[in-house]
Amino acid sequence: MKLSKIILAALFSLLALFLMSCNDTQTEETQTTEAETTISEETSKETTDETTEETTEETTEGEMETINFSEYVDFVVSVPEDREAVILQLTDTQIIDSSQARTPDRLGGLLPDHWGADKKNERCYDFLRDIITNTSPDLILITGDIIYGEFDDSGNSLLEFVEFMESFGIPWAPVFGNHDNESKMGADWQSAQFENAENCLFLQRTLTGNGNYSVGIEQGGKLTRVFFMLDSNGIASASDESLANGHTQREAGFGRDQIKWFISGIKDIKKNFSDTKISLAFHIPLSVFNEAFEQYTEGSHGPVFIDYDENKKDGDFGYIGFTYPGFDTDKSVWKDIKRFGVDSIFVGHEHANSASIVYEGIRLQYGMKSSGYDSINYVSPEGNIEHTVYSTTIPWVGGSVFNLDSEGNIVNPHIYYCENGGASIDWDAIYGVN
Repeated sequence: MKLSKIILAALFSLLALFLMSCNDTQTEETQTTEAETTISEETSKETTDETTEETTEETTEGEMETINFSEYVDFVVSVPEDREAVILQLTDTQIIDSSQARTPDRLGGLLPDHWGADKKNERCYDFLRDIITNTSPDLILITGDIIYGEFDDSGNSLLEFVEFMESFGIPWAPVFGNHDNESKMGADWQSAQFENAENCLFLQRTLTGNGNYSVGIEQGGKLTRVFFMLDSNGIASASDESLANGHTQREAGFGRDQIKWFISGIKDIKKNFSDTKISLAFHIPLSVFNEAFEQYTEGSHGPVFIDYDENKKDGDFGYIGFTYPGFDTDKSVWKDIKRFGVDSIFVGHEHANSASIVYEGIRLQYGMKSSGYDSINYVSPEGNIEHTVYSTTIPWVGGSVFNLDSEGNIVNPHIYYCENGGASIDWDAIYGVN
């Protein structure tokens, strides 16, 4: 009996040990499962976070394509998808402050009073305000000779211009002409004023000239068009302060480094965005402009009002006062422009010209003179046009405007004539058009 009790006790002990062993095993399995669950949750969170980051990046890229596009252009202007982009070209405001004339007899006659410091609104800013307000552009291109540099050694005229342009809150992209860098403030100081302005799109590189950069138009998640803004140089009377930077150039034309830069930029854009349209904007025209417009002037050097010419082609418009020889006489730049798919060139320089035509598949456009400074076209109510520095008739002033469709194509190019700059003249009646 005693033996039976001992055996029974032993059996209970073994059973207890077995149960404890099972419990420990279950506990270990439970702990392992909990641990695995914790790791799984952490892994799942990490995976979720990674996916979220990728999605966020993808969403960000989808919503903010400008970040991507900035790898290919210096500046991006985004335009709402539900309408066409509006681009305004202003040119040759050429502000003169006669009180800063370097010699007393520099202007002579009536001009010191006509271009006095107190006349800037009347001669320039009232016109610009009219143009900008009534065209409501998304981007303003300014193709050079903003100021007449020799009459702005203090820099005040340029500072006033920058302040005026900034007041509209619209992106504006200027290039220098052949007179801006005459100022004793120097090209680098002038460039800094542009670079430091909030709405001004400008970048001073050490390429030949001052301010070579690119501006892209983004619409609907696409880079629809890129403007390469270039310095065409030709500052014959450049100040020593401008020349000191080593890349201000007295001769007109592009340096090899400029050409290499914009060709490389175009190739990179076309490689990644094959449908993106390309424009160039600078001050002094290429020699091909002279050749192209001779189809209207027929060797006479002008004048011709293309809008009313019997041989007018669709899409051509504007006025040619006289043709200008330009640079690139060997057409090497022109050949590159054609080879790499540029479809439009916007220039200034010739105050008598405001025409725009398509030649060999490329739009060549002289911007409309945008102020009453220096030589301009004056027009009488009867339509008589006179190119001079002073007249009692109407200054023919305005801005060149065009839209871009959703694919970046140029549509509806035209000239906006200022209310006090020739808008009231009935050209149809003068030319007998019903």
